[in-house]
Amino acid sequence: MLLPLLTGPPASGPTAVRVTFKSLTKSAYLQAKKGCVTAKPRVTFPFKKGRGRIVIPTAKGQKIYQDKRQGTDDDDQAQFEYAGYTPQFGYHAITAHLWERTQTFLIDKNGQQLELYDAPQYAPDMKSFVVASSGLEYSVYPNSIRLFRFENRAWREVWSIAPKTWEPGQICWVSPNALLLRKKIWTETSFGNTFTYSRMVIK
Repeated sequence: MLLPLLTGPPASGPTAVRVTFKSLTKSAYLQAKKGCVTAKPRVTFPFKKGRGRIVIPTAKGQKIYQDKRQGTDDDDQAQFEYAGYTPQFGYHAITAHLWERTQTFLIDKNGQQLELYDAPQYAPDMKSFVVASSGLEYSVYPNSIRLFRFENRAWREVWSIAPKTWEPGQICWVSPNALLLRKKIWTETSFGNTFTYSRMVIK
């Protein structure tokens, strides 16, 4: 069964894509999962953290990430880690350990910051990445799947969905235009202990 999901960015943004979900049995999912591909871009480390601070120069000034109030219960506590630079894309990555959550920040040459709620999972052709976060049981995180493509030398969000009755669980790429997804179901009769399986096809 194919379920078209057309949720995407506003019309003024990048061109949205169409994503369909095809239901799979558990056995079909487990068999297909053997073909999952993990792709990682080359990463360099031109900068280091010093005295609790990371400084990234950009065309529009420095971006500074300063640790603060570590080990306290303050809701503005923060600890930052430099996760490297991807020459292929021109982005620096920061892992931010914040109050009750961890995020990934991608910073471009102009200092524009893309905030993600998990590390990017890159497609096999390295032209896209997906980020999934589960937020029905633990609402500090958004409950969403977001798809980005590298267009005009920048990562741009081209599709997203925020489901109300299931959380995105395990997700992986099997081709540049297809992913496998395990959904954790949350309804009046299922409290996160039931799973369904799908193939996501990007068109």
